Amino acid sequence: MPLQERCHGAYRSALPRFQTVRGMKDYLPEDLAKRRLIERIVRRLFSLYGYLEVETPTLESYDLLAAKVGEETRKSMYAFKDLGGRMVALRPEGTAPIARLMATKLRTAPKPIRLAYLWDFFRYDEPQKGRLRRFYQGGFELLGAPGIYADMEIMTIAANLMTSLGLRKPSIKASHVGIIRSLLAKQGMDEERQNAILALADKKRYEEALERLKEWGLQDSIIDLLSNLFSLKGSIDSVMEEALGYLKDFPEAMDILKELGKVLRYLRDLFSEVEFIIDLGFARGLEYYTGIIFEGFTEGLESAILGGGRYDKLVELYGGDPTPGVGFSAGIDRIQLVMDEQGLFQGFSLEKPLYLVPVKGDFMKQAMDLALKLRSSGVPVEVEILGRSVTRALRYAEAKGFRYVMLLGEREISQGTVSLRDMERRDQRTVKIEELKTLLENERTGDLAAAG
Repeated sequence: MPLQERCHGAYRSALPRFQTVRGMKDYLPEDLAKRRLIERIVRRLFSLYGYLEVETPTLESYDLLAAKVGEETRKSMYAFKDLGGRMVALRPEGTAPIARLMATKLRTAPKPIRLAYLWDFFRYDEPQKGRLRRFYQGGFELLGAPGIYADMEIMTIAANLMTSLGLRKPSIKASHVGIIRSLLAKQGMDEERQNAILALADKKRYEEALERLKEWGLQDSIIDLLSNLFSLKGSIDSVMEEALGYLKDFPEAMDILKELGKVLRYLRDLFSEVEFIIDLGFARGLEYYTGIIFEGFTEGLESAILGGGRYDKLVELYGGDPTPGVGFSAGIDRIQLVMDEQGLFQGFSLEKPLYLVPVKGDFMKQAMDLALKLRSSGVPVEVEILGRSVTRALRYAEAKGFRYVMLLGEREISQGTVSLRDMERRDQRTVKIEELKTLLENERTGDLAAAG
């Protein structure tokens, strides 16, 4: 066997070894089209709420990305030294790059400023349902606006996104890190220790958190109070009533809780189809949160499909002016997963172009000319370029799922028409070229019969 054939055979046999890196995903045409559909809905909300889309590099300084993201995220970052010896990392989340923009290029921009993004992110997590190592998120960040009205706007967008997607049984659970932080700070616990307790709470390791507080010498009465708060989860009114009883001797924590209740009751009045829950044992794993935190859920997936909160000190940490911020991001891959499982893509299909087949002679130039003319008027066209017979071309069209095939021969060219074959109805008609676009538009609105 010639060397070239042997090498080619070895290469072909080796191809199956080359799969995607674990935790990474290929997006085939239908997968990608579904993702783009979700992204269009997200971008529609960017526009409706006045959020301006930005893009930052996928690769950033390690120190920038590692600051305040929490130990769990730091451990899962794709970090390495570049050829210049600088420590860099692939972004694991979107708020840090946004805060960098605010501290540098947007430092003097009029406030508040509303920024948005649709980026890919990377974390070396254990792959599982709804969790990839390369994943996409759409984010909304509102900067330069303190107070509950900014919180209300961000959480309104989150609820609006879930209802716009048509997700089943949408719910939002919320808390406020200021409640636990204020209680611990009153007992002399510094921010580092507060972060450690919140990190344990984020993993629902409440007993370990309480044991740690005992080791640090916290009073038994405060430990009992925290134990009671960690267990509180349920409807807004029931949790508020019980928690306010526990916090009667802690006015700062009471005021924070009342603010949280005000925000959630406002949202409950706006979105009757969304369930709103207070979970005082809930703590997101990112250390930069200073206020309200929340996550969104839907039927069929235990993991959150979106999450966010208030971060009032992050821009300042990066050298910017003190700039309050609040935002959230939605997991595009997780949303696509649950929409598939909930049957929300039923009836969805890739838009197929017209398939143009030149027949009985060398009419490829005329076919190319006609295709260009149709495309310039907004009609997508795929031209048969392999010289297949009509029979083989129709088999290809059926395998690819084309709805319409245009046959172009000498008679059609002389009359300015095409023979249009409907692959679904198994019929064929002669159509004038100038009428094709109108016919297709009518077909999309269900009026094809009238158009014919």
